Amino acid sequence: MPMGRGAAGSRIGPEGIRQSLTAFFAAVEPLAFELGTMVEAGGRVLVPGRYTSRFHPSGSVLDSEMIMRFTVTDGLITDYRVFEDSLGITRAHLGHQDGKTPMTTWTSDELDRIANADELEMAPVRRDGTLRGPVPIWVVREGDVLYVRSFRGTDGGWWRTARATHAGHVRSGGVDKDVVFEEVPDHGTNDRVDTAYRSKYGRFGDAYVGPMVAARATTLRLLPR
Repeated sequence: MPMGRGAAGSRIGPEGIRQSLTAFFAAVEPLAFELGTMVEAGGRVLVPGRYTSRFHPSGSVLDSEMIMRFTVTDGLITDYRVFEDSLGITRAHLGHQDGKTPMTTWTSDELDRIANADELEMAPVRRDGTLRGPVPIWVVREGDVLYVRSFRGTDGGWWRTARATHAGHVRSGGVDKDVVFEEVPDHGTNDRVDTAYRSKYGRFGDAYVGPMVAARATTLRLLPR
């Protein structure tokens, strides 16, 4: 995971690890983290991965690839290093990652417009930076936050693209926005999102609402950029 400026440097022993993790979580909020296939050679293990993190206090979100390298001696990890996009991390800390502005919050008018619309046009960003064709989906509001789910569950094409890049574009109720997608594993939040789907779309019947309630694993929070 990205360590950030406050967590950079060499750390040794249990106390060093504690200091590193304390600095890390003060500076960075992990949003998603995936690891690839490990490769071992000559006592070293390389692990490719991808992460999405929000950096404080700028609020910028960075989606990036990385490689972790472990050195193993006599069955123990004796060295651990991460090779990642240090320039992207620095720019995210400063709030101007890839020349984009830091994330903002929805205005009250935007929340009302999107929440009152039946559908939202979803266009996730592909890995090559292009937008996937927009598809109409349902959107709900819970408090001052907007959420979406995949009707087809984890097999949904748009959802798989959104989960891979955590970025996209949405249009609904006259609102046109670039967004960041944040996964929502929290059970309490998902319970409230279940209720929001039943309340807003109950008139369409359980044949349509049921799959949305069952698709809790696909819940994404929409964050405007």
